[in-house]
Amino acid sequence: MSDNTPTYNRLLSVLKLSILLLLFACVGSACSGREAFSEESEAQAEGEEVIEEEPYDGKLLAQVVFDSIDYIAPRQELLQPFIREFGDGTVVDKVMINKVQESKEDEPAYYLVGLGILNGAFKSMALELDVSSDNSLYLSSKGEKHICEAAIDCNFCYFTFSGNKIIGCECSSREAGTNCRHTVSQTNNLLQGVELRNTRKD
Repeated sequence: MSDNTPTYNRLLSVLKLSILLLLFACVGSACSGREAFSEESEAQAEGEEVIEEEPYDGKLLAQVVFDSIDYIAPRQELLQPFIREFGDGTVVDKVMINKVQESKEDEPAYYLVGLGILNGAFKSMALELDVSSDNSLYLSSKGEKHICEAAIDCNFCYFTFSGNKIIGCECSSREAGTNCRHTVSQTNNLLQGVELRNTRKD
């Protein structure tokens, strides 16, 4: 037994050394694997286009209190922005916020509406408002824009809707030959560069 002890010890030492080398090899390959993954991820991130979300640009106009509209921004200050938004000489003399809701099952939607005249013919514009959790109403440049333009033989155009969305417009007289033209844009520039006063007294 004593004659075999040195051989046994040598074998044990070789085995320990082999295990240590194997461990180092595993750790080394794991590190290089992590480094390769990290470099690949960085390269992919560099190659991808970073898309930044635009900050919300909505401006506070009013708040819904029970069933009434509490105007926070003076409506008079919105006349010129509407005239500029039409951009065709339409003279706007009335601005209001209207609720659109076909039935009680539909969520109400709110639109900022400007009424005006162009060359003796009626024109109107409706801009969809954002509703916050406290029922405050904001107009963003992302708000949908609807325009109704009456033919010369139509005195007034109504917006028509389905659910809580405006889908068109029609002449109030509904006689043959009377019509209104409806156009839609996905964005608006009504309040671009406009500073509104806050009439609410906190």
